[in-house]
Amino acid sequence: MRKVVLLILIIVSVLAFSLNILETKQFKDGTDVVVQGIVTVEPGPFDVNIIFIQDETAGINVYLRGGYFEDIKRGDLVEISGYLWTHRLNRELVIDNDKEKYYIKVISRGNELPEPKQISTKDINNEKLQGLLVKVEGDVVEIDKGDNRKIYIDDGSGKGMVFIRGNTGIDTAYFKIGMHLKVVGVLGRYQSAFELWPRGMEDIEAGDIFPPEVKSIFLKEDKVYVVFNESVDEKSIIDNQTVKISGKTIISHEPYFNDRVFIFELNSPLEKSEKIMVRFVRDKKNNKMGSKIYTLDPVKDIYTKRILFDAGHAQQAGNADWVIDGAYSDFAESLEEGLGCHVKSTKEKLRYELLSLYKVFIIPEPNRPFENEEIEAIIEFVKEGGGLFLIADHGDSDRNGNGWDSPKIFNTFAETFGFKFTGDNIQEEPIKYVIPHEITNNIKEVGVWAGTTIEILNNNVQVLLENKDKKPYMVLSKYGKGYIIAIGDSSPFDDGTGDINDTLHDGWHWGDDSRLAINTVKFLINH
Repeated sequence: MRKVVLLILIIVSVLAFSLNILETKQFKDGTDVVVQGIVTVEPGPFDVNIIFIQDETAGINVYLRGGYFEDIKRGDLVEISGYLWTHRLNRELVIDNDKEKYYIKVISRGNELPEPKQISTKDINNEKLQGLLVKVEGDVVEIDKGDNRKIYIDDGSGKGMVFIRGNTGIDTAYFKIGMHLKVVGVLGRYQSAFELWPRGMEDIEAGDIFPPEVKSIFLKEDKVYVVFNESVDEKSIIDNQTVKISGKTIISHEPYFNDRVFIFELNSPLEKSEKIMVRFVRDKKNNKMGSKIYTLDPVKDIYTKRILFDAGHAQQAGNADWVIDGAYSDFAESLEEGLGCHVKSTKEKLRYELLSLYKVFIIPEPNRPFENEEIEAIIEFVKEGGGLFLIADHGDSDRNGNGWDSPKIFNTFAETFGFKFTGDNIQEEPIKYVIPHEITNNIKEVGVWAGTTIEILNNNVQVLLENKDKKPYMVLSKYGKGYIIAIGDSSPFDDGTGDINDTLHDGWHWGDDSRLAINTVKFLINH
C-alpha cells in the first residue's frame, strides 16, 4: 500500500512540474500548482508584491500575499508554488507568505524575454490573452474624464483600454486625444474592464504632435522654478530670450527633474509682482510652444505654499476615497482658500526631485507599500526641510487584500522618525486628552472612528493627542531640518463625498477635525 501511495505522489509531482501556464490556468480557484516561467514584469512597476511570468503558452499575474518580492528581476526564469485565484475577474497565481509550502525560486537569470505578441486594439478585450506580454498600435480616441489613467486607443478594429498603473511613473498628463501610440505591456483585468498595462514610459512610443506646457511657476530661495508638463530640450531654454522676466536679468539656469523643471537665478531677488514670458520652448520631440505670459507674485507664488498629496498608493482601494477630488476635497479646498496654498496630488513614483518642489507632503492612508527608493525619497525630503503629514488607519484595515494595511506600510520607515503605529483599533468621540501646542490651539473635540494608537520610540517625539488610555493618537517629530506629524485615523478628514459606490462619512465637519487639519499643515508650512 505504501508503494502505491508513493507512486501516486511521484506521478502528481511530475504532473505538477510538467504543466504549462495555459493548462494551469484552467484549474479552479484554490488549486495548488507549481509552474515555471520568465518574469516579464518585475516587482515595482505595478506593486512590490506583483510580478508577471510567461512561458511559450501563456502568461499570468503572480501575487505575493503579505510580503514583497526580493531580488526578482525581469528576465529571471522562476519556479513558483502557489494557488490559483480570481481577484475581481483577474486570474492570478497567489503565493501566501504565511505558508511554507508556497515559494518562488530563481532557476536562472538574464534570459531573453518573450517577444511581445502583436495584437489589434480590439484584442485588448480578449480574455484568452490575459497575462500575456503584447504590443499594440493605435490612436488615442478617448481619455476617461473621471480617471485620466484610462486611455482608449483604436487602430480601426475597435477601441481598447491602456490603463496607467500608479507605480509606473508614467505621467498621464502627457496623453492627449489624437496622439498615435505604440504600447507594450501585459494584459490584465479589473472587474468587467479589460486593460493593457505598460510597465513604464519606455513601453510607450508616442507620435507626439503637442507642444510643451508650463504647469506652474514659483519662487524658492530667491530662485524662479518653471515646471513643464513634460521633459523639454534644454537647448531651447535661452536666458533672457526664450525665458524673460520683466525688470530682472536671468544670470543662469539649471535643469532639474529630467528636464521637466528649470531653475533660474536672477540678478536680484524678486520684490514685487512681475511678468514672466516663456516662448518657443521645444520638447524632446521638437514640438515648439508659442509665446505665453505669466504673472509671478513673490507673495503668492512661493515654495512654502506648495502642498502635495500622495494618490499613488491605493488611496482609493475598497471603501476609501482619500484623494483631493474625492473624500479629501474639502481638506484641499480649505488649504487653497484658507491658507492660499497651491495644492496638487501625484500618482507618480515618488522621487526626491518631485517632493523637493513642495514644502508639505501629505500621505493619506496608503494601501500599497512604498518601494525602497520611494522611502529614501521621503526621508531625504524631510531631512532637507520638508514637512510630512502621515494619516494612518486602524490595524487590519487592508482595503485591497494585499496583506498590507497602513500601519504596516508606514512602519517600513516611521521608526526613522522615532515612532511607529501600533496597529490596534480604537474608537472615541471625542479624544479627551489634548496636549497644549500651536497645532492643538483651540482644539477641544477630535473624533477617531476605528484608528490606531502610536508607540513613541525616542524622546524627540512630542505627543499632541492621547486616547482615554493615555496612548498617543497624534504625534510630532523632528528629523534633520524637517518635521513629521502623524495621526492614527483617516476618518476625521473625510468630508463624506467621493465615489458613489463607497460608504463615506462626514468627519470633516465634526467637532474640531477640520481645524486640526488646517493647524497641522499651517505648522508644517511655517517650520
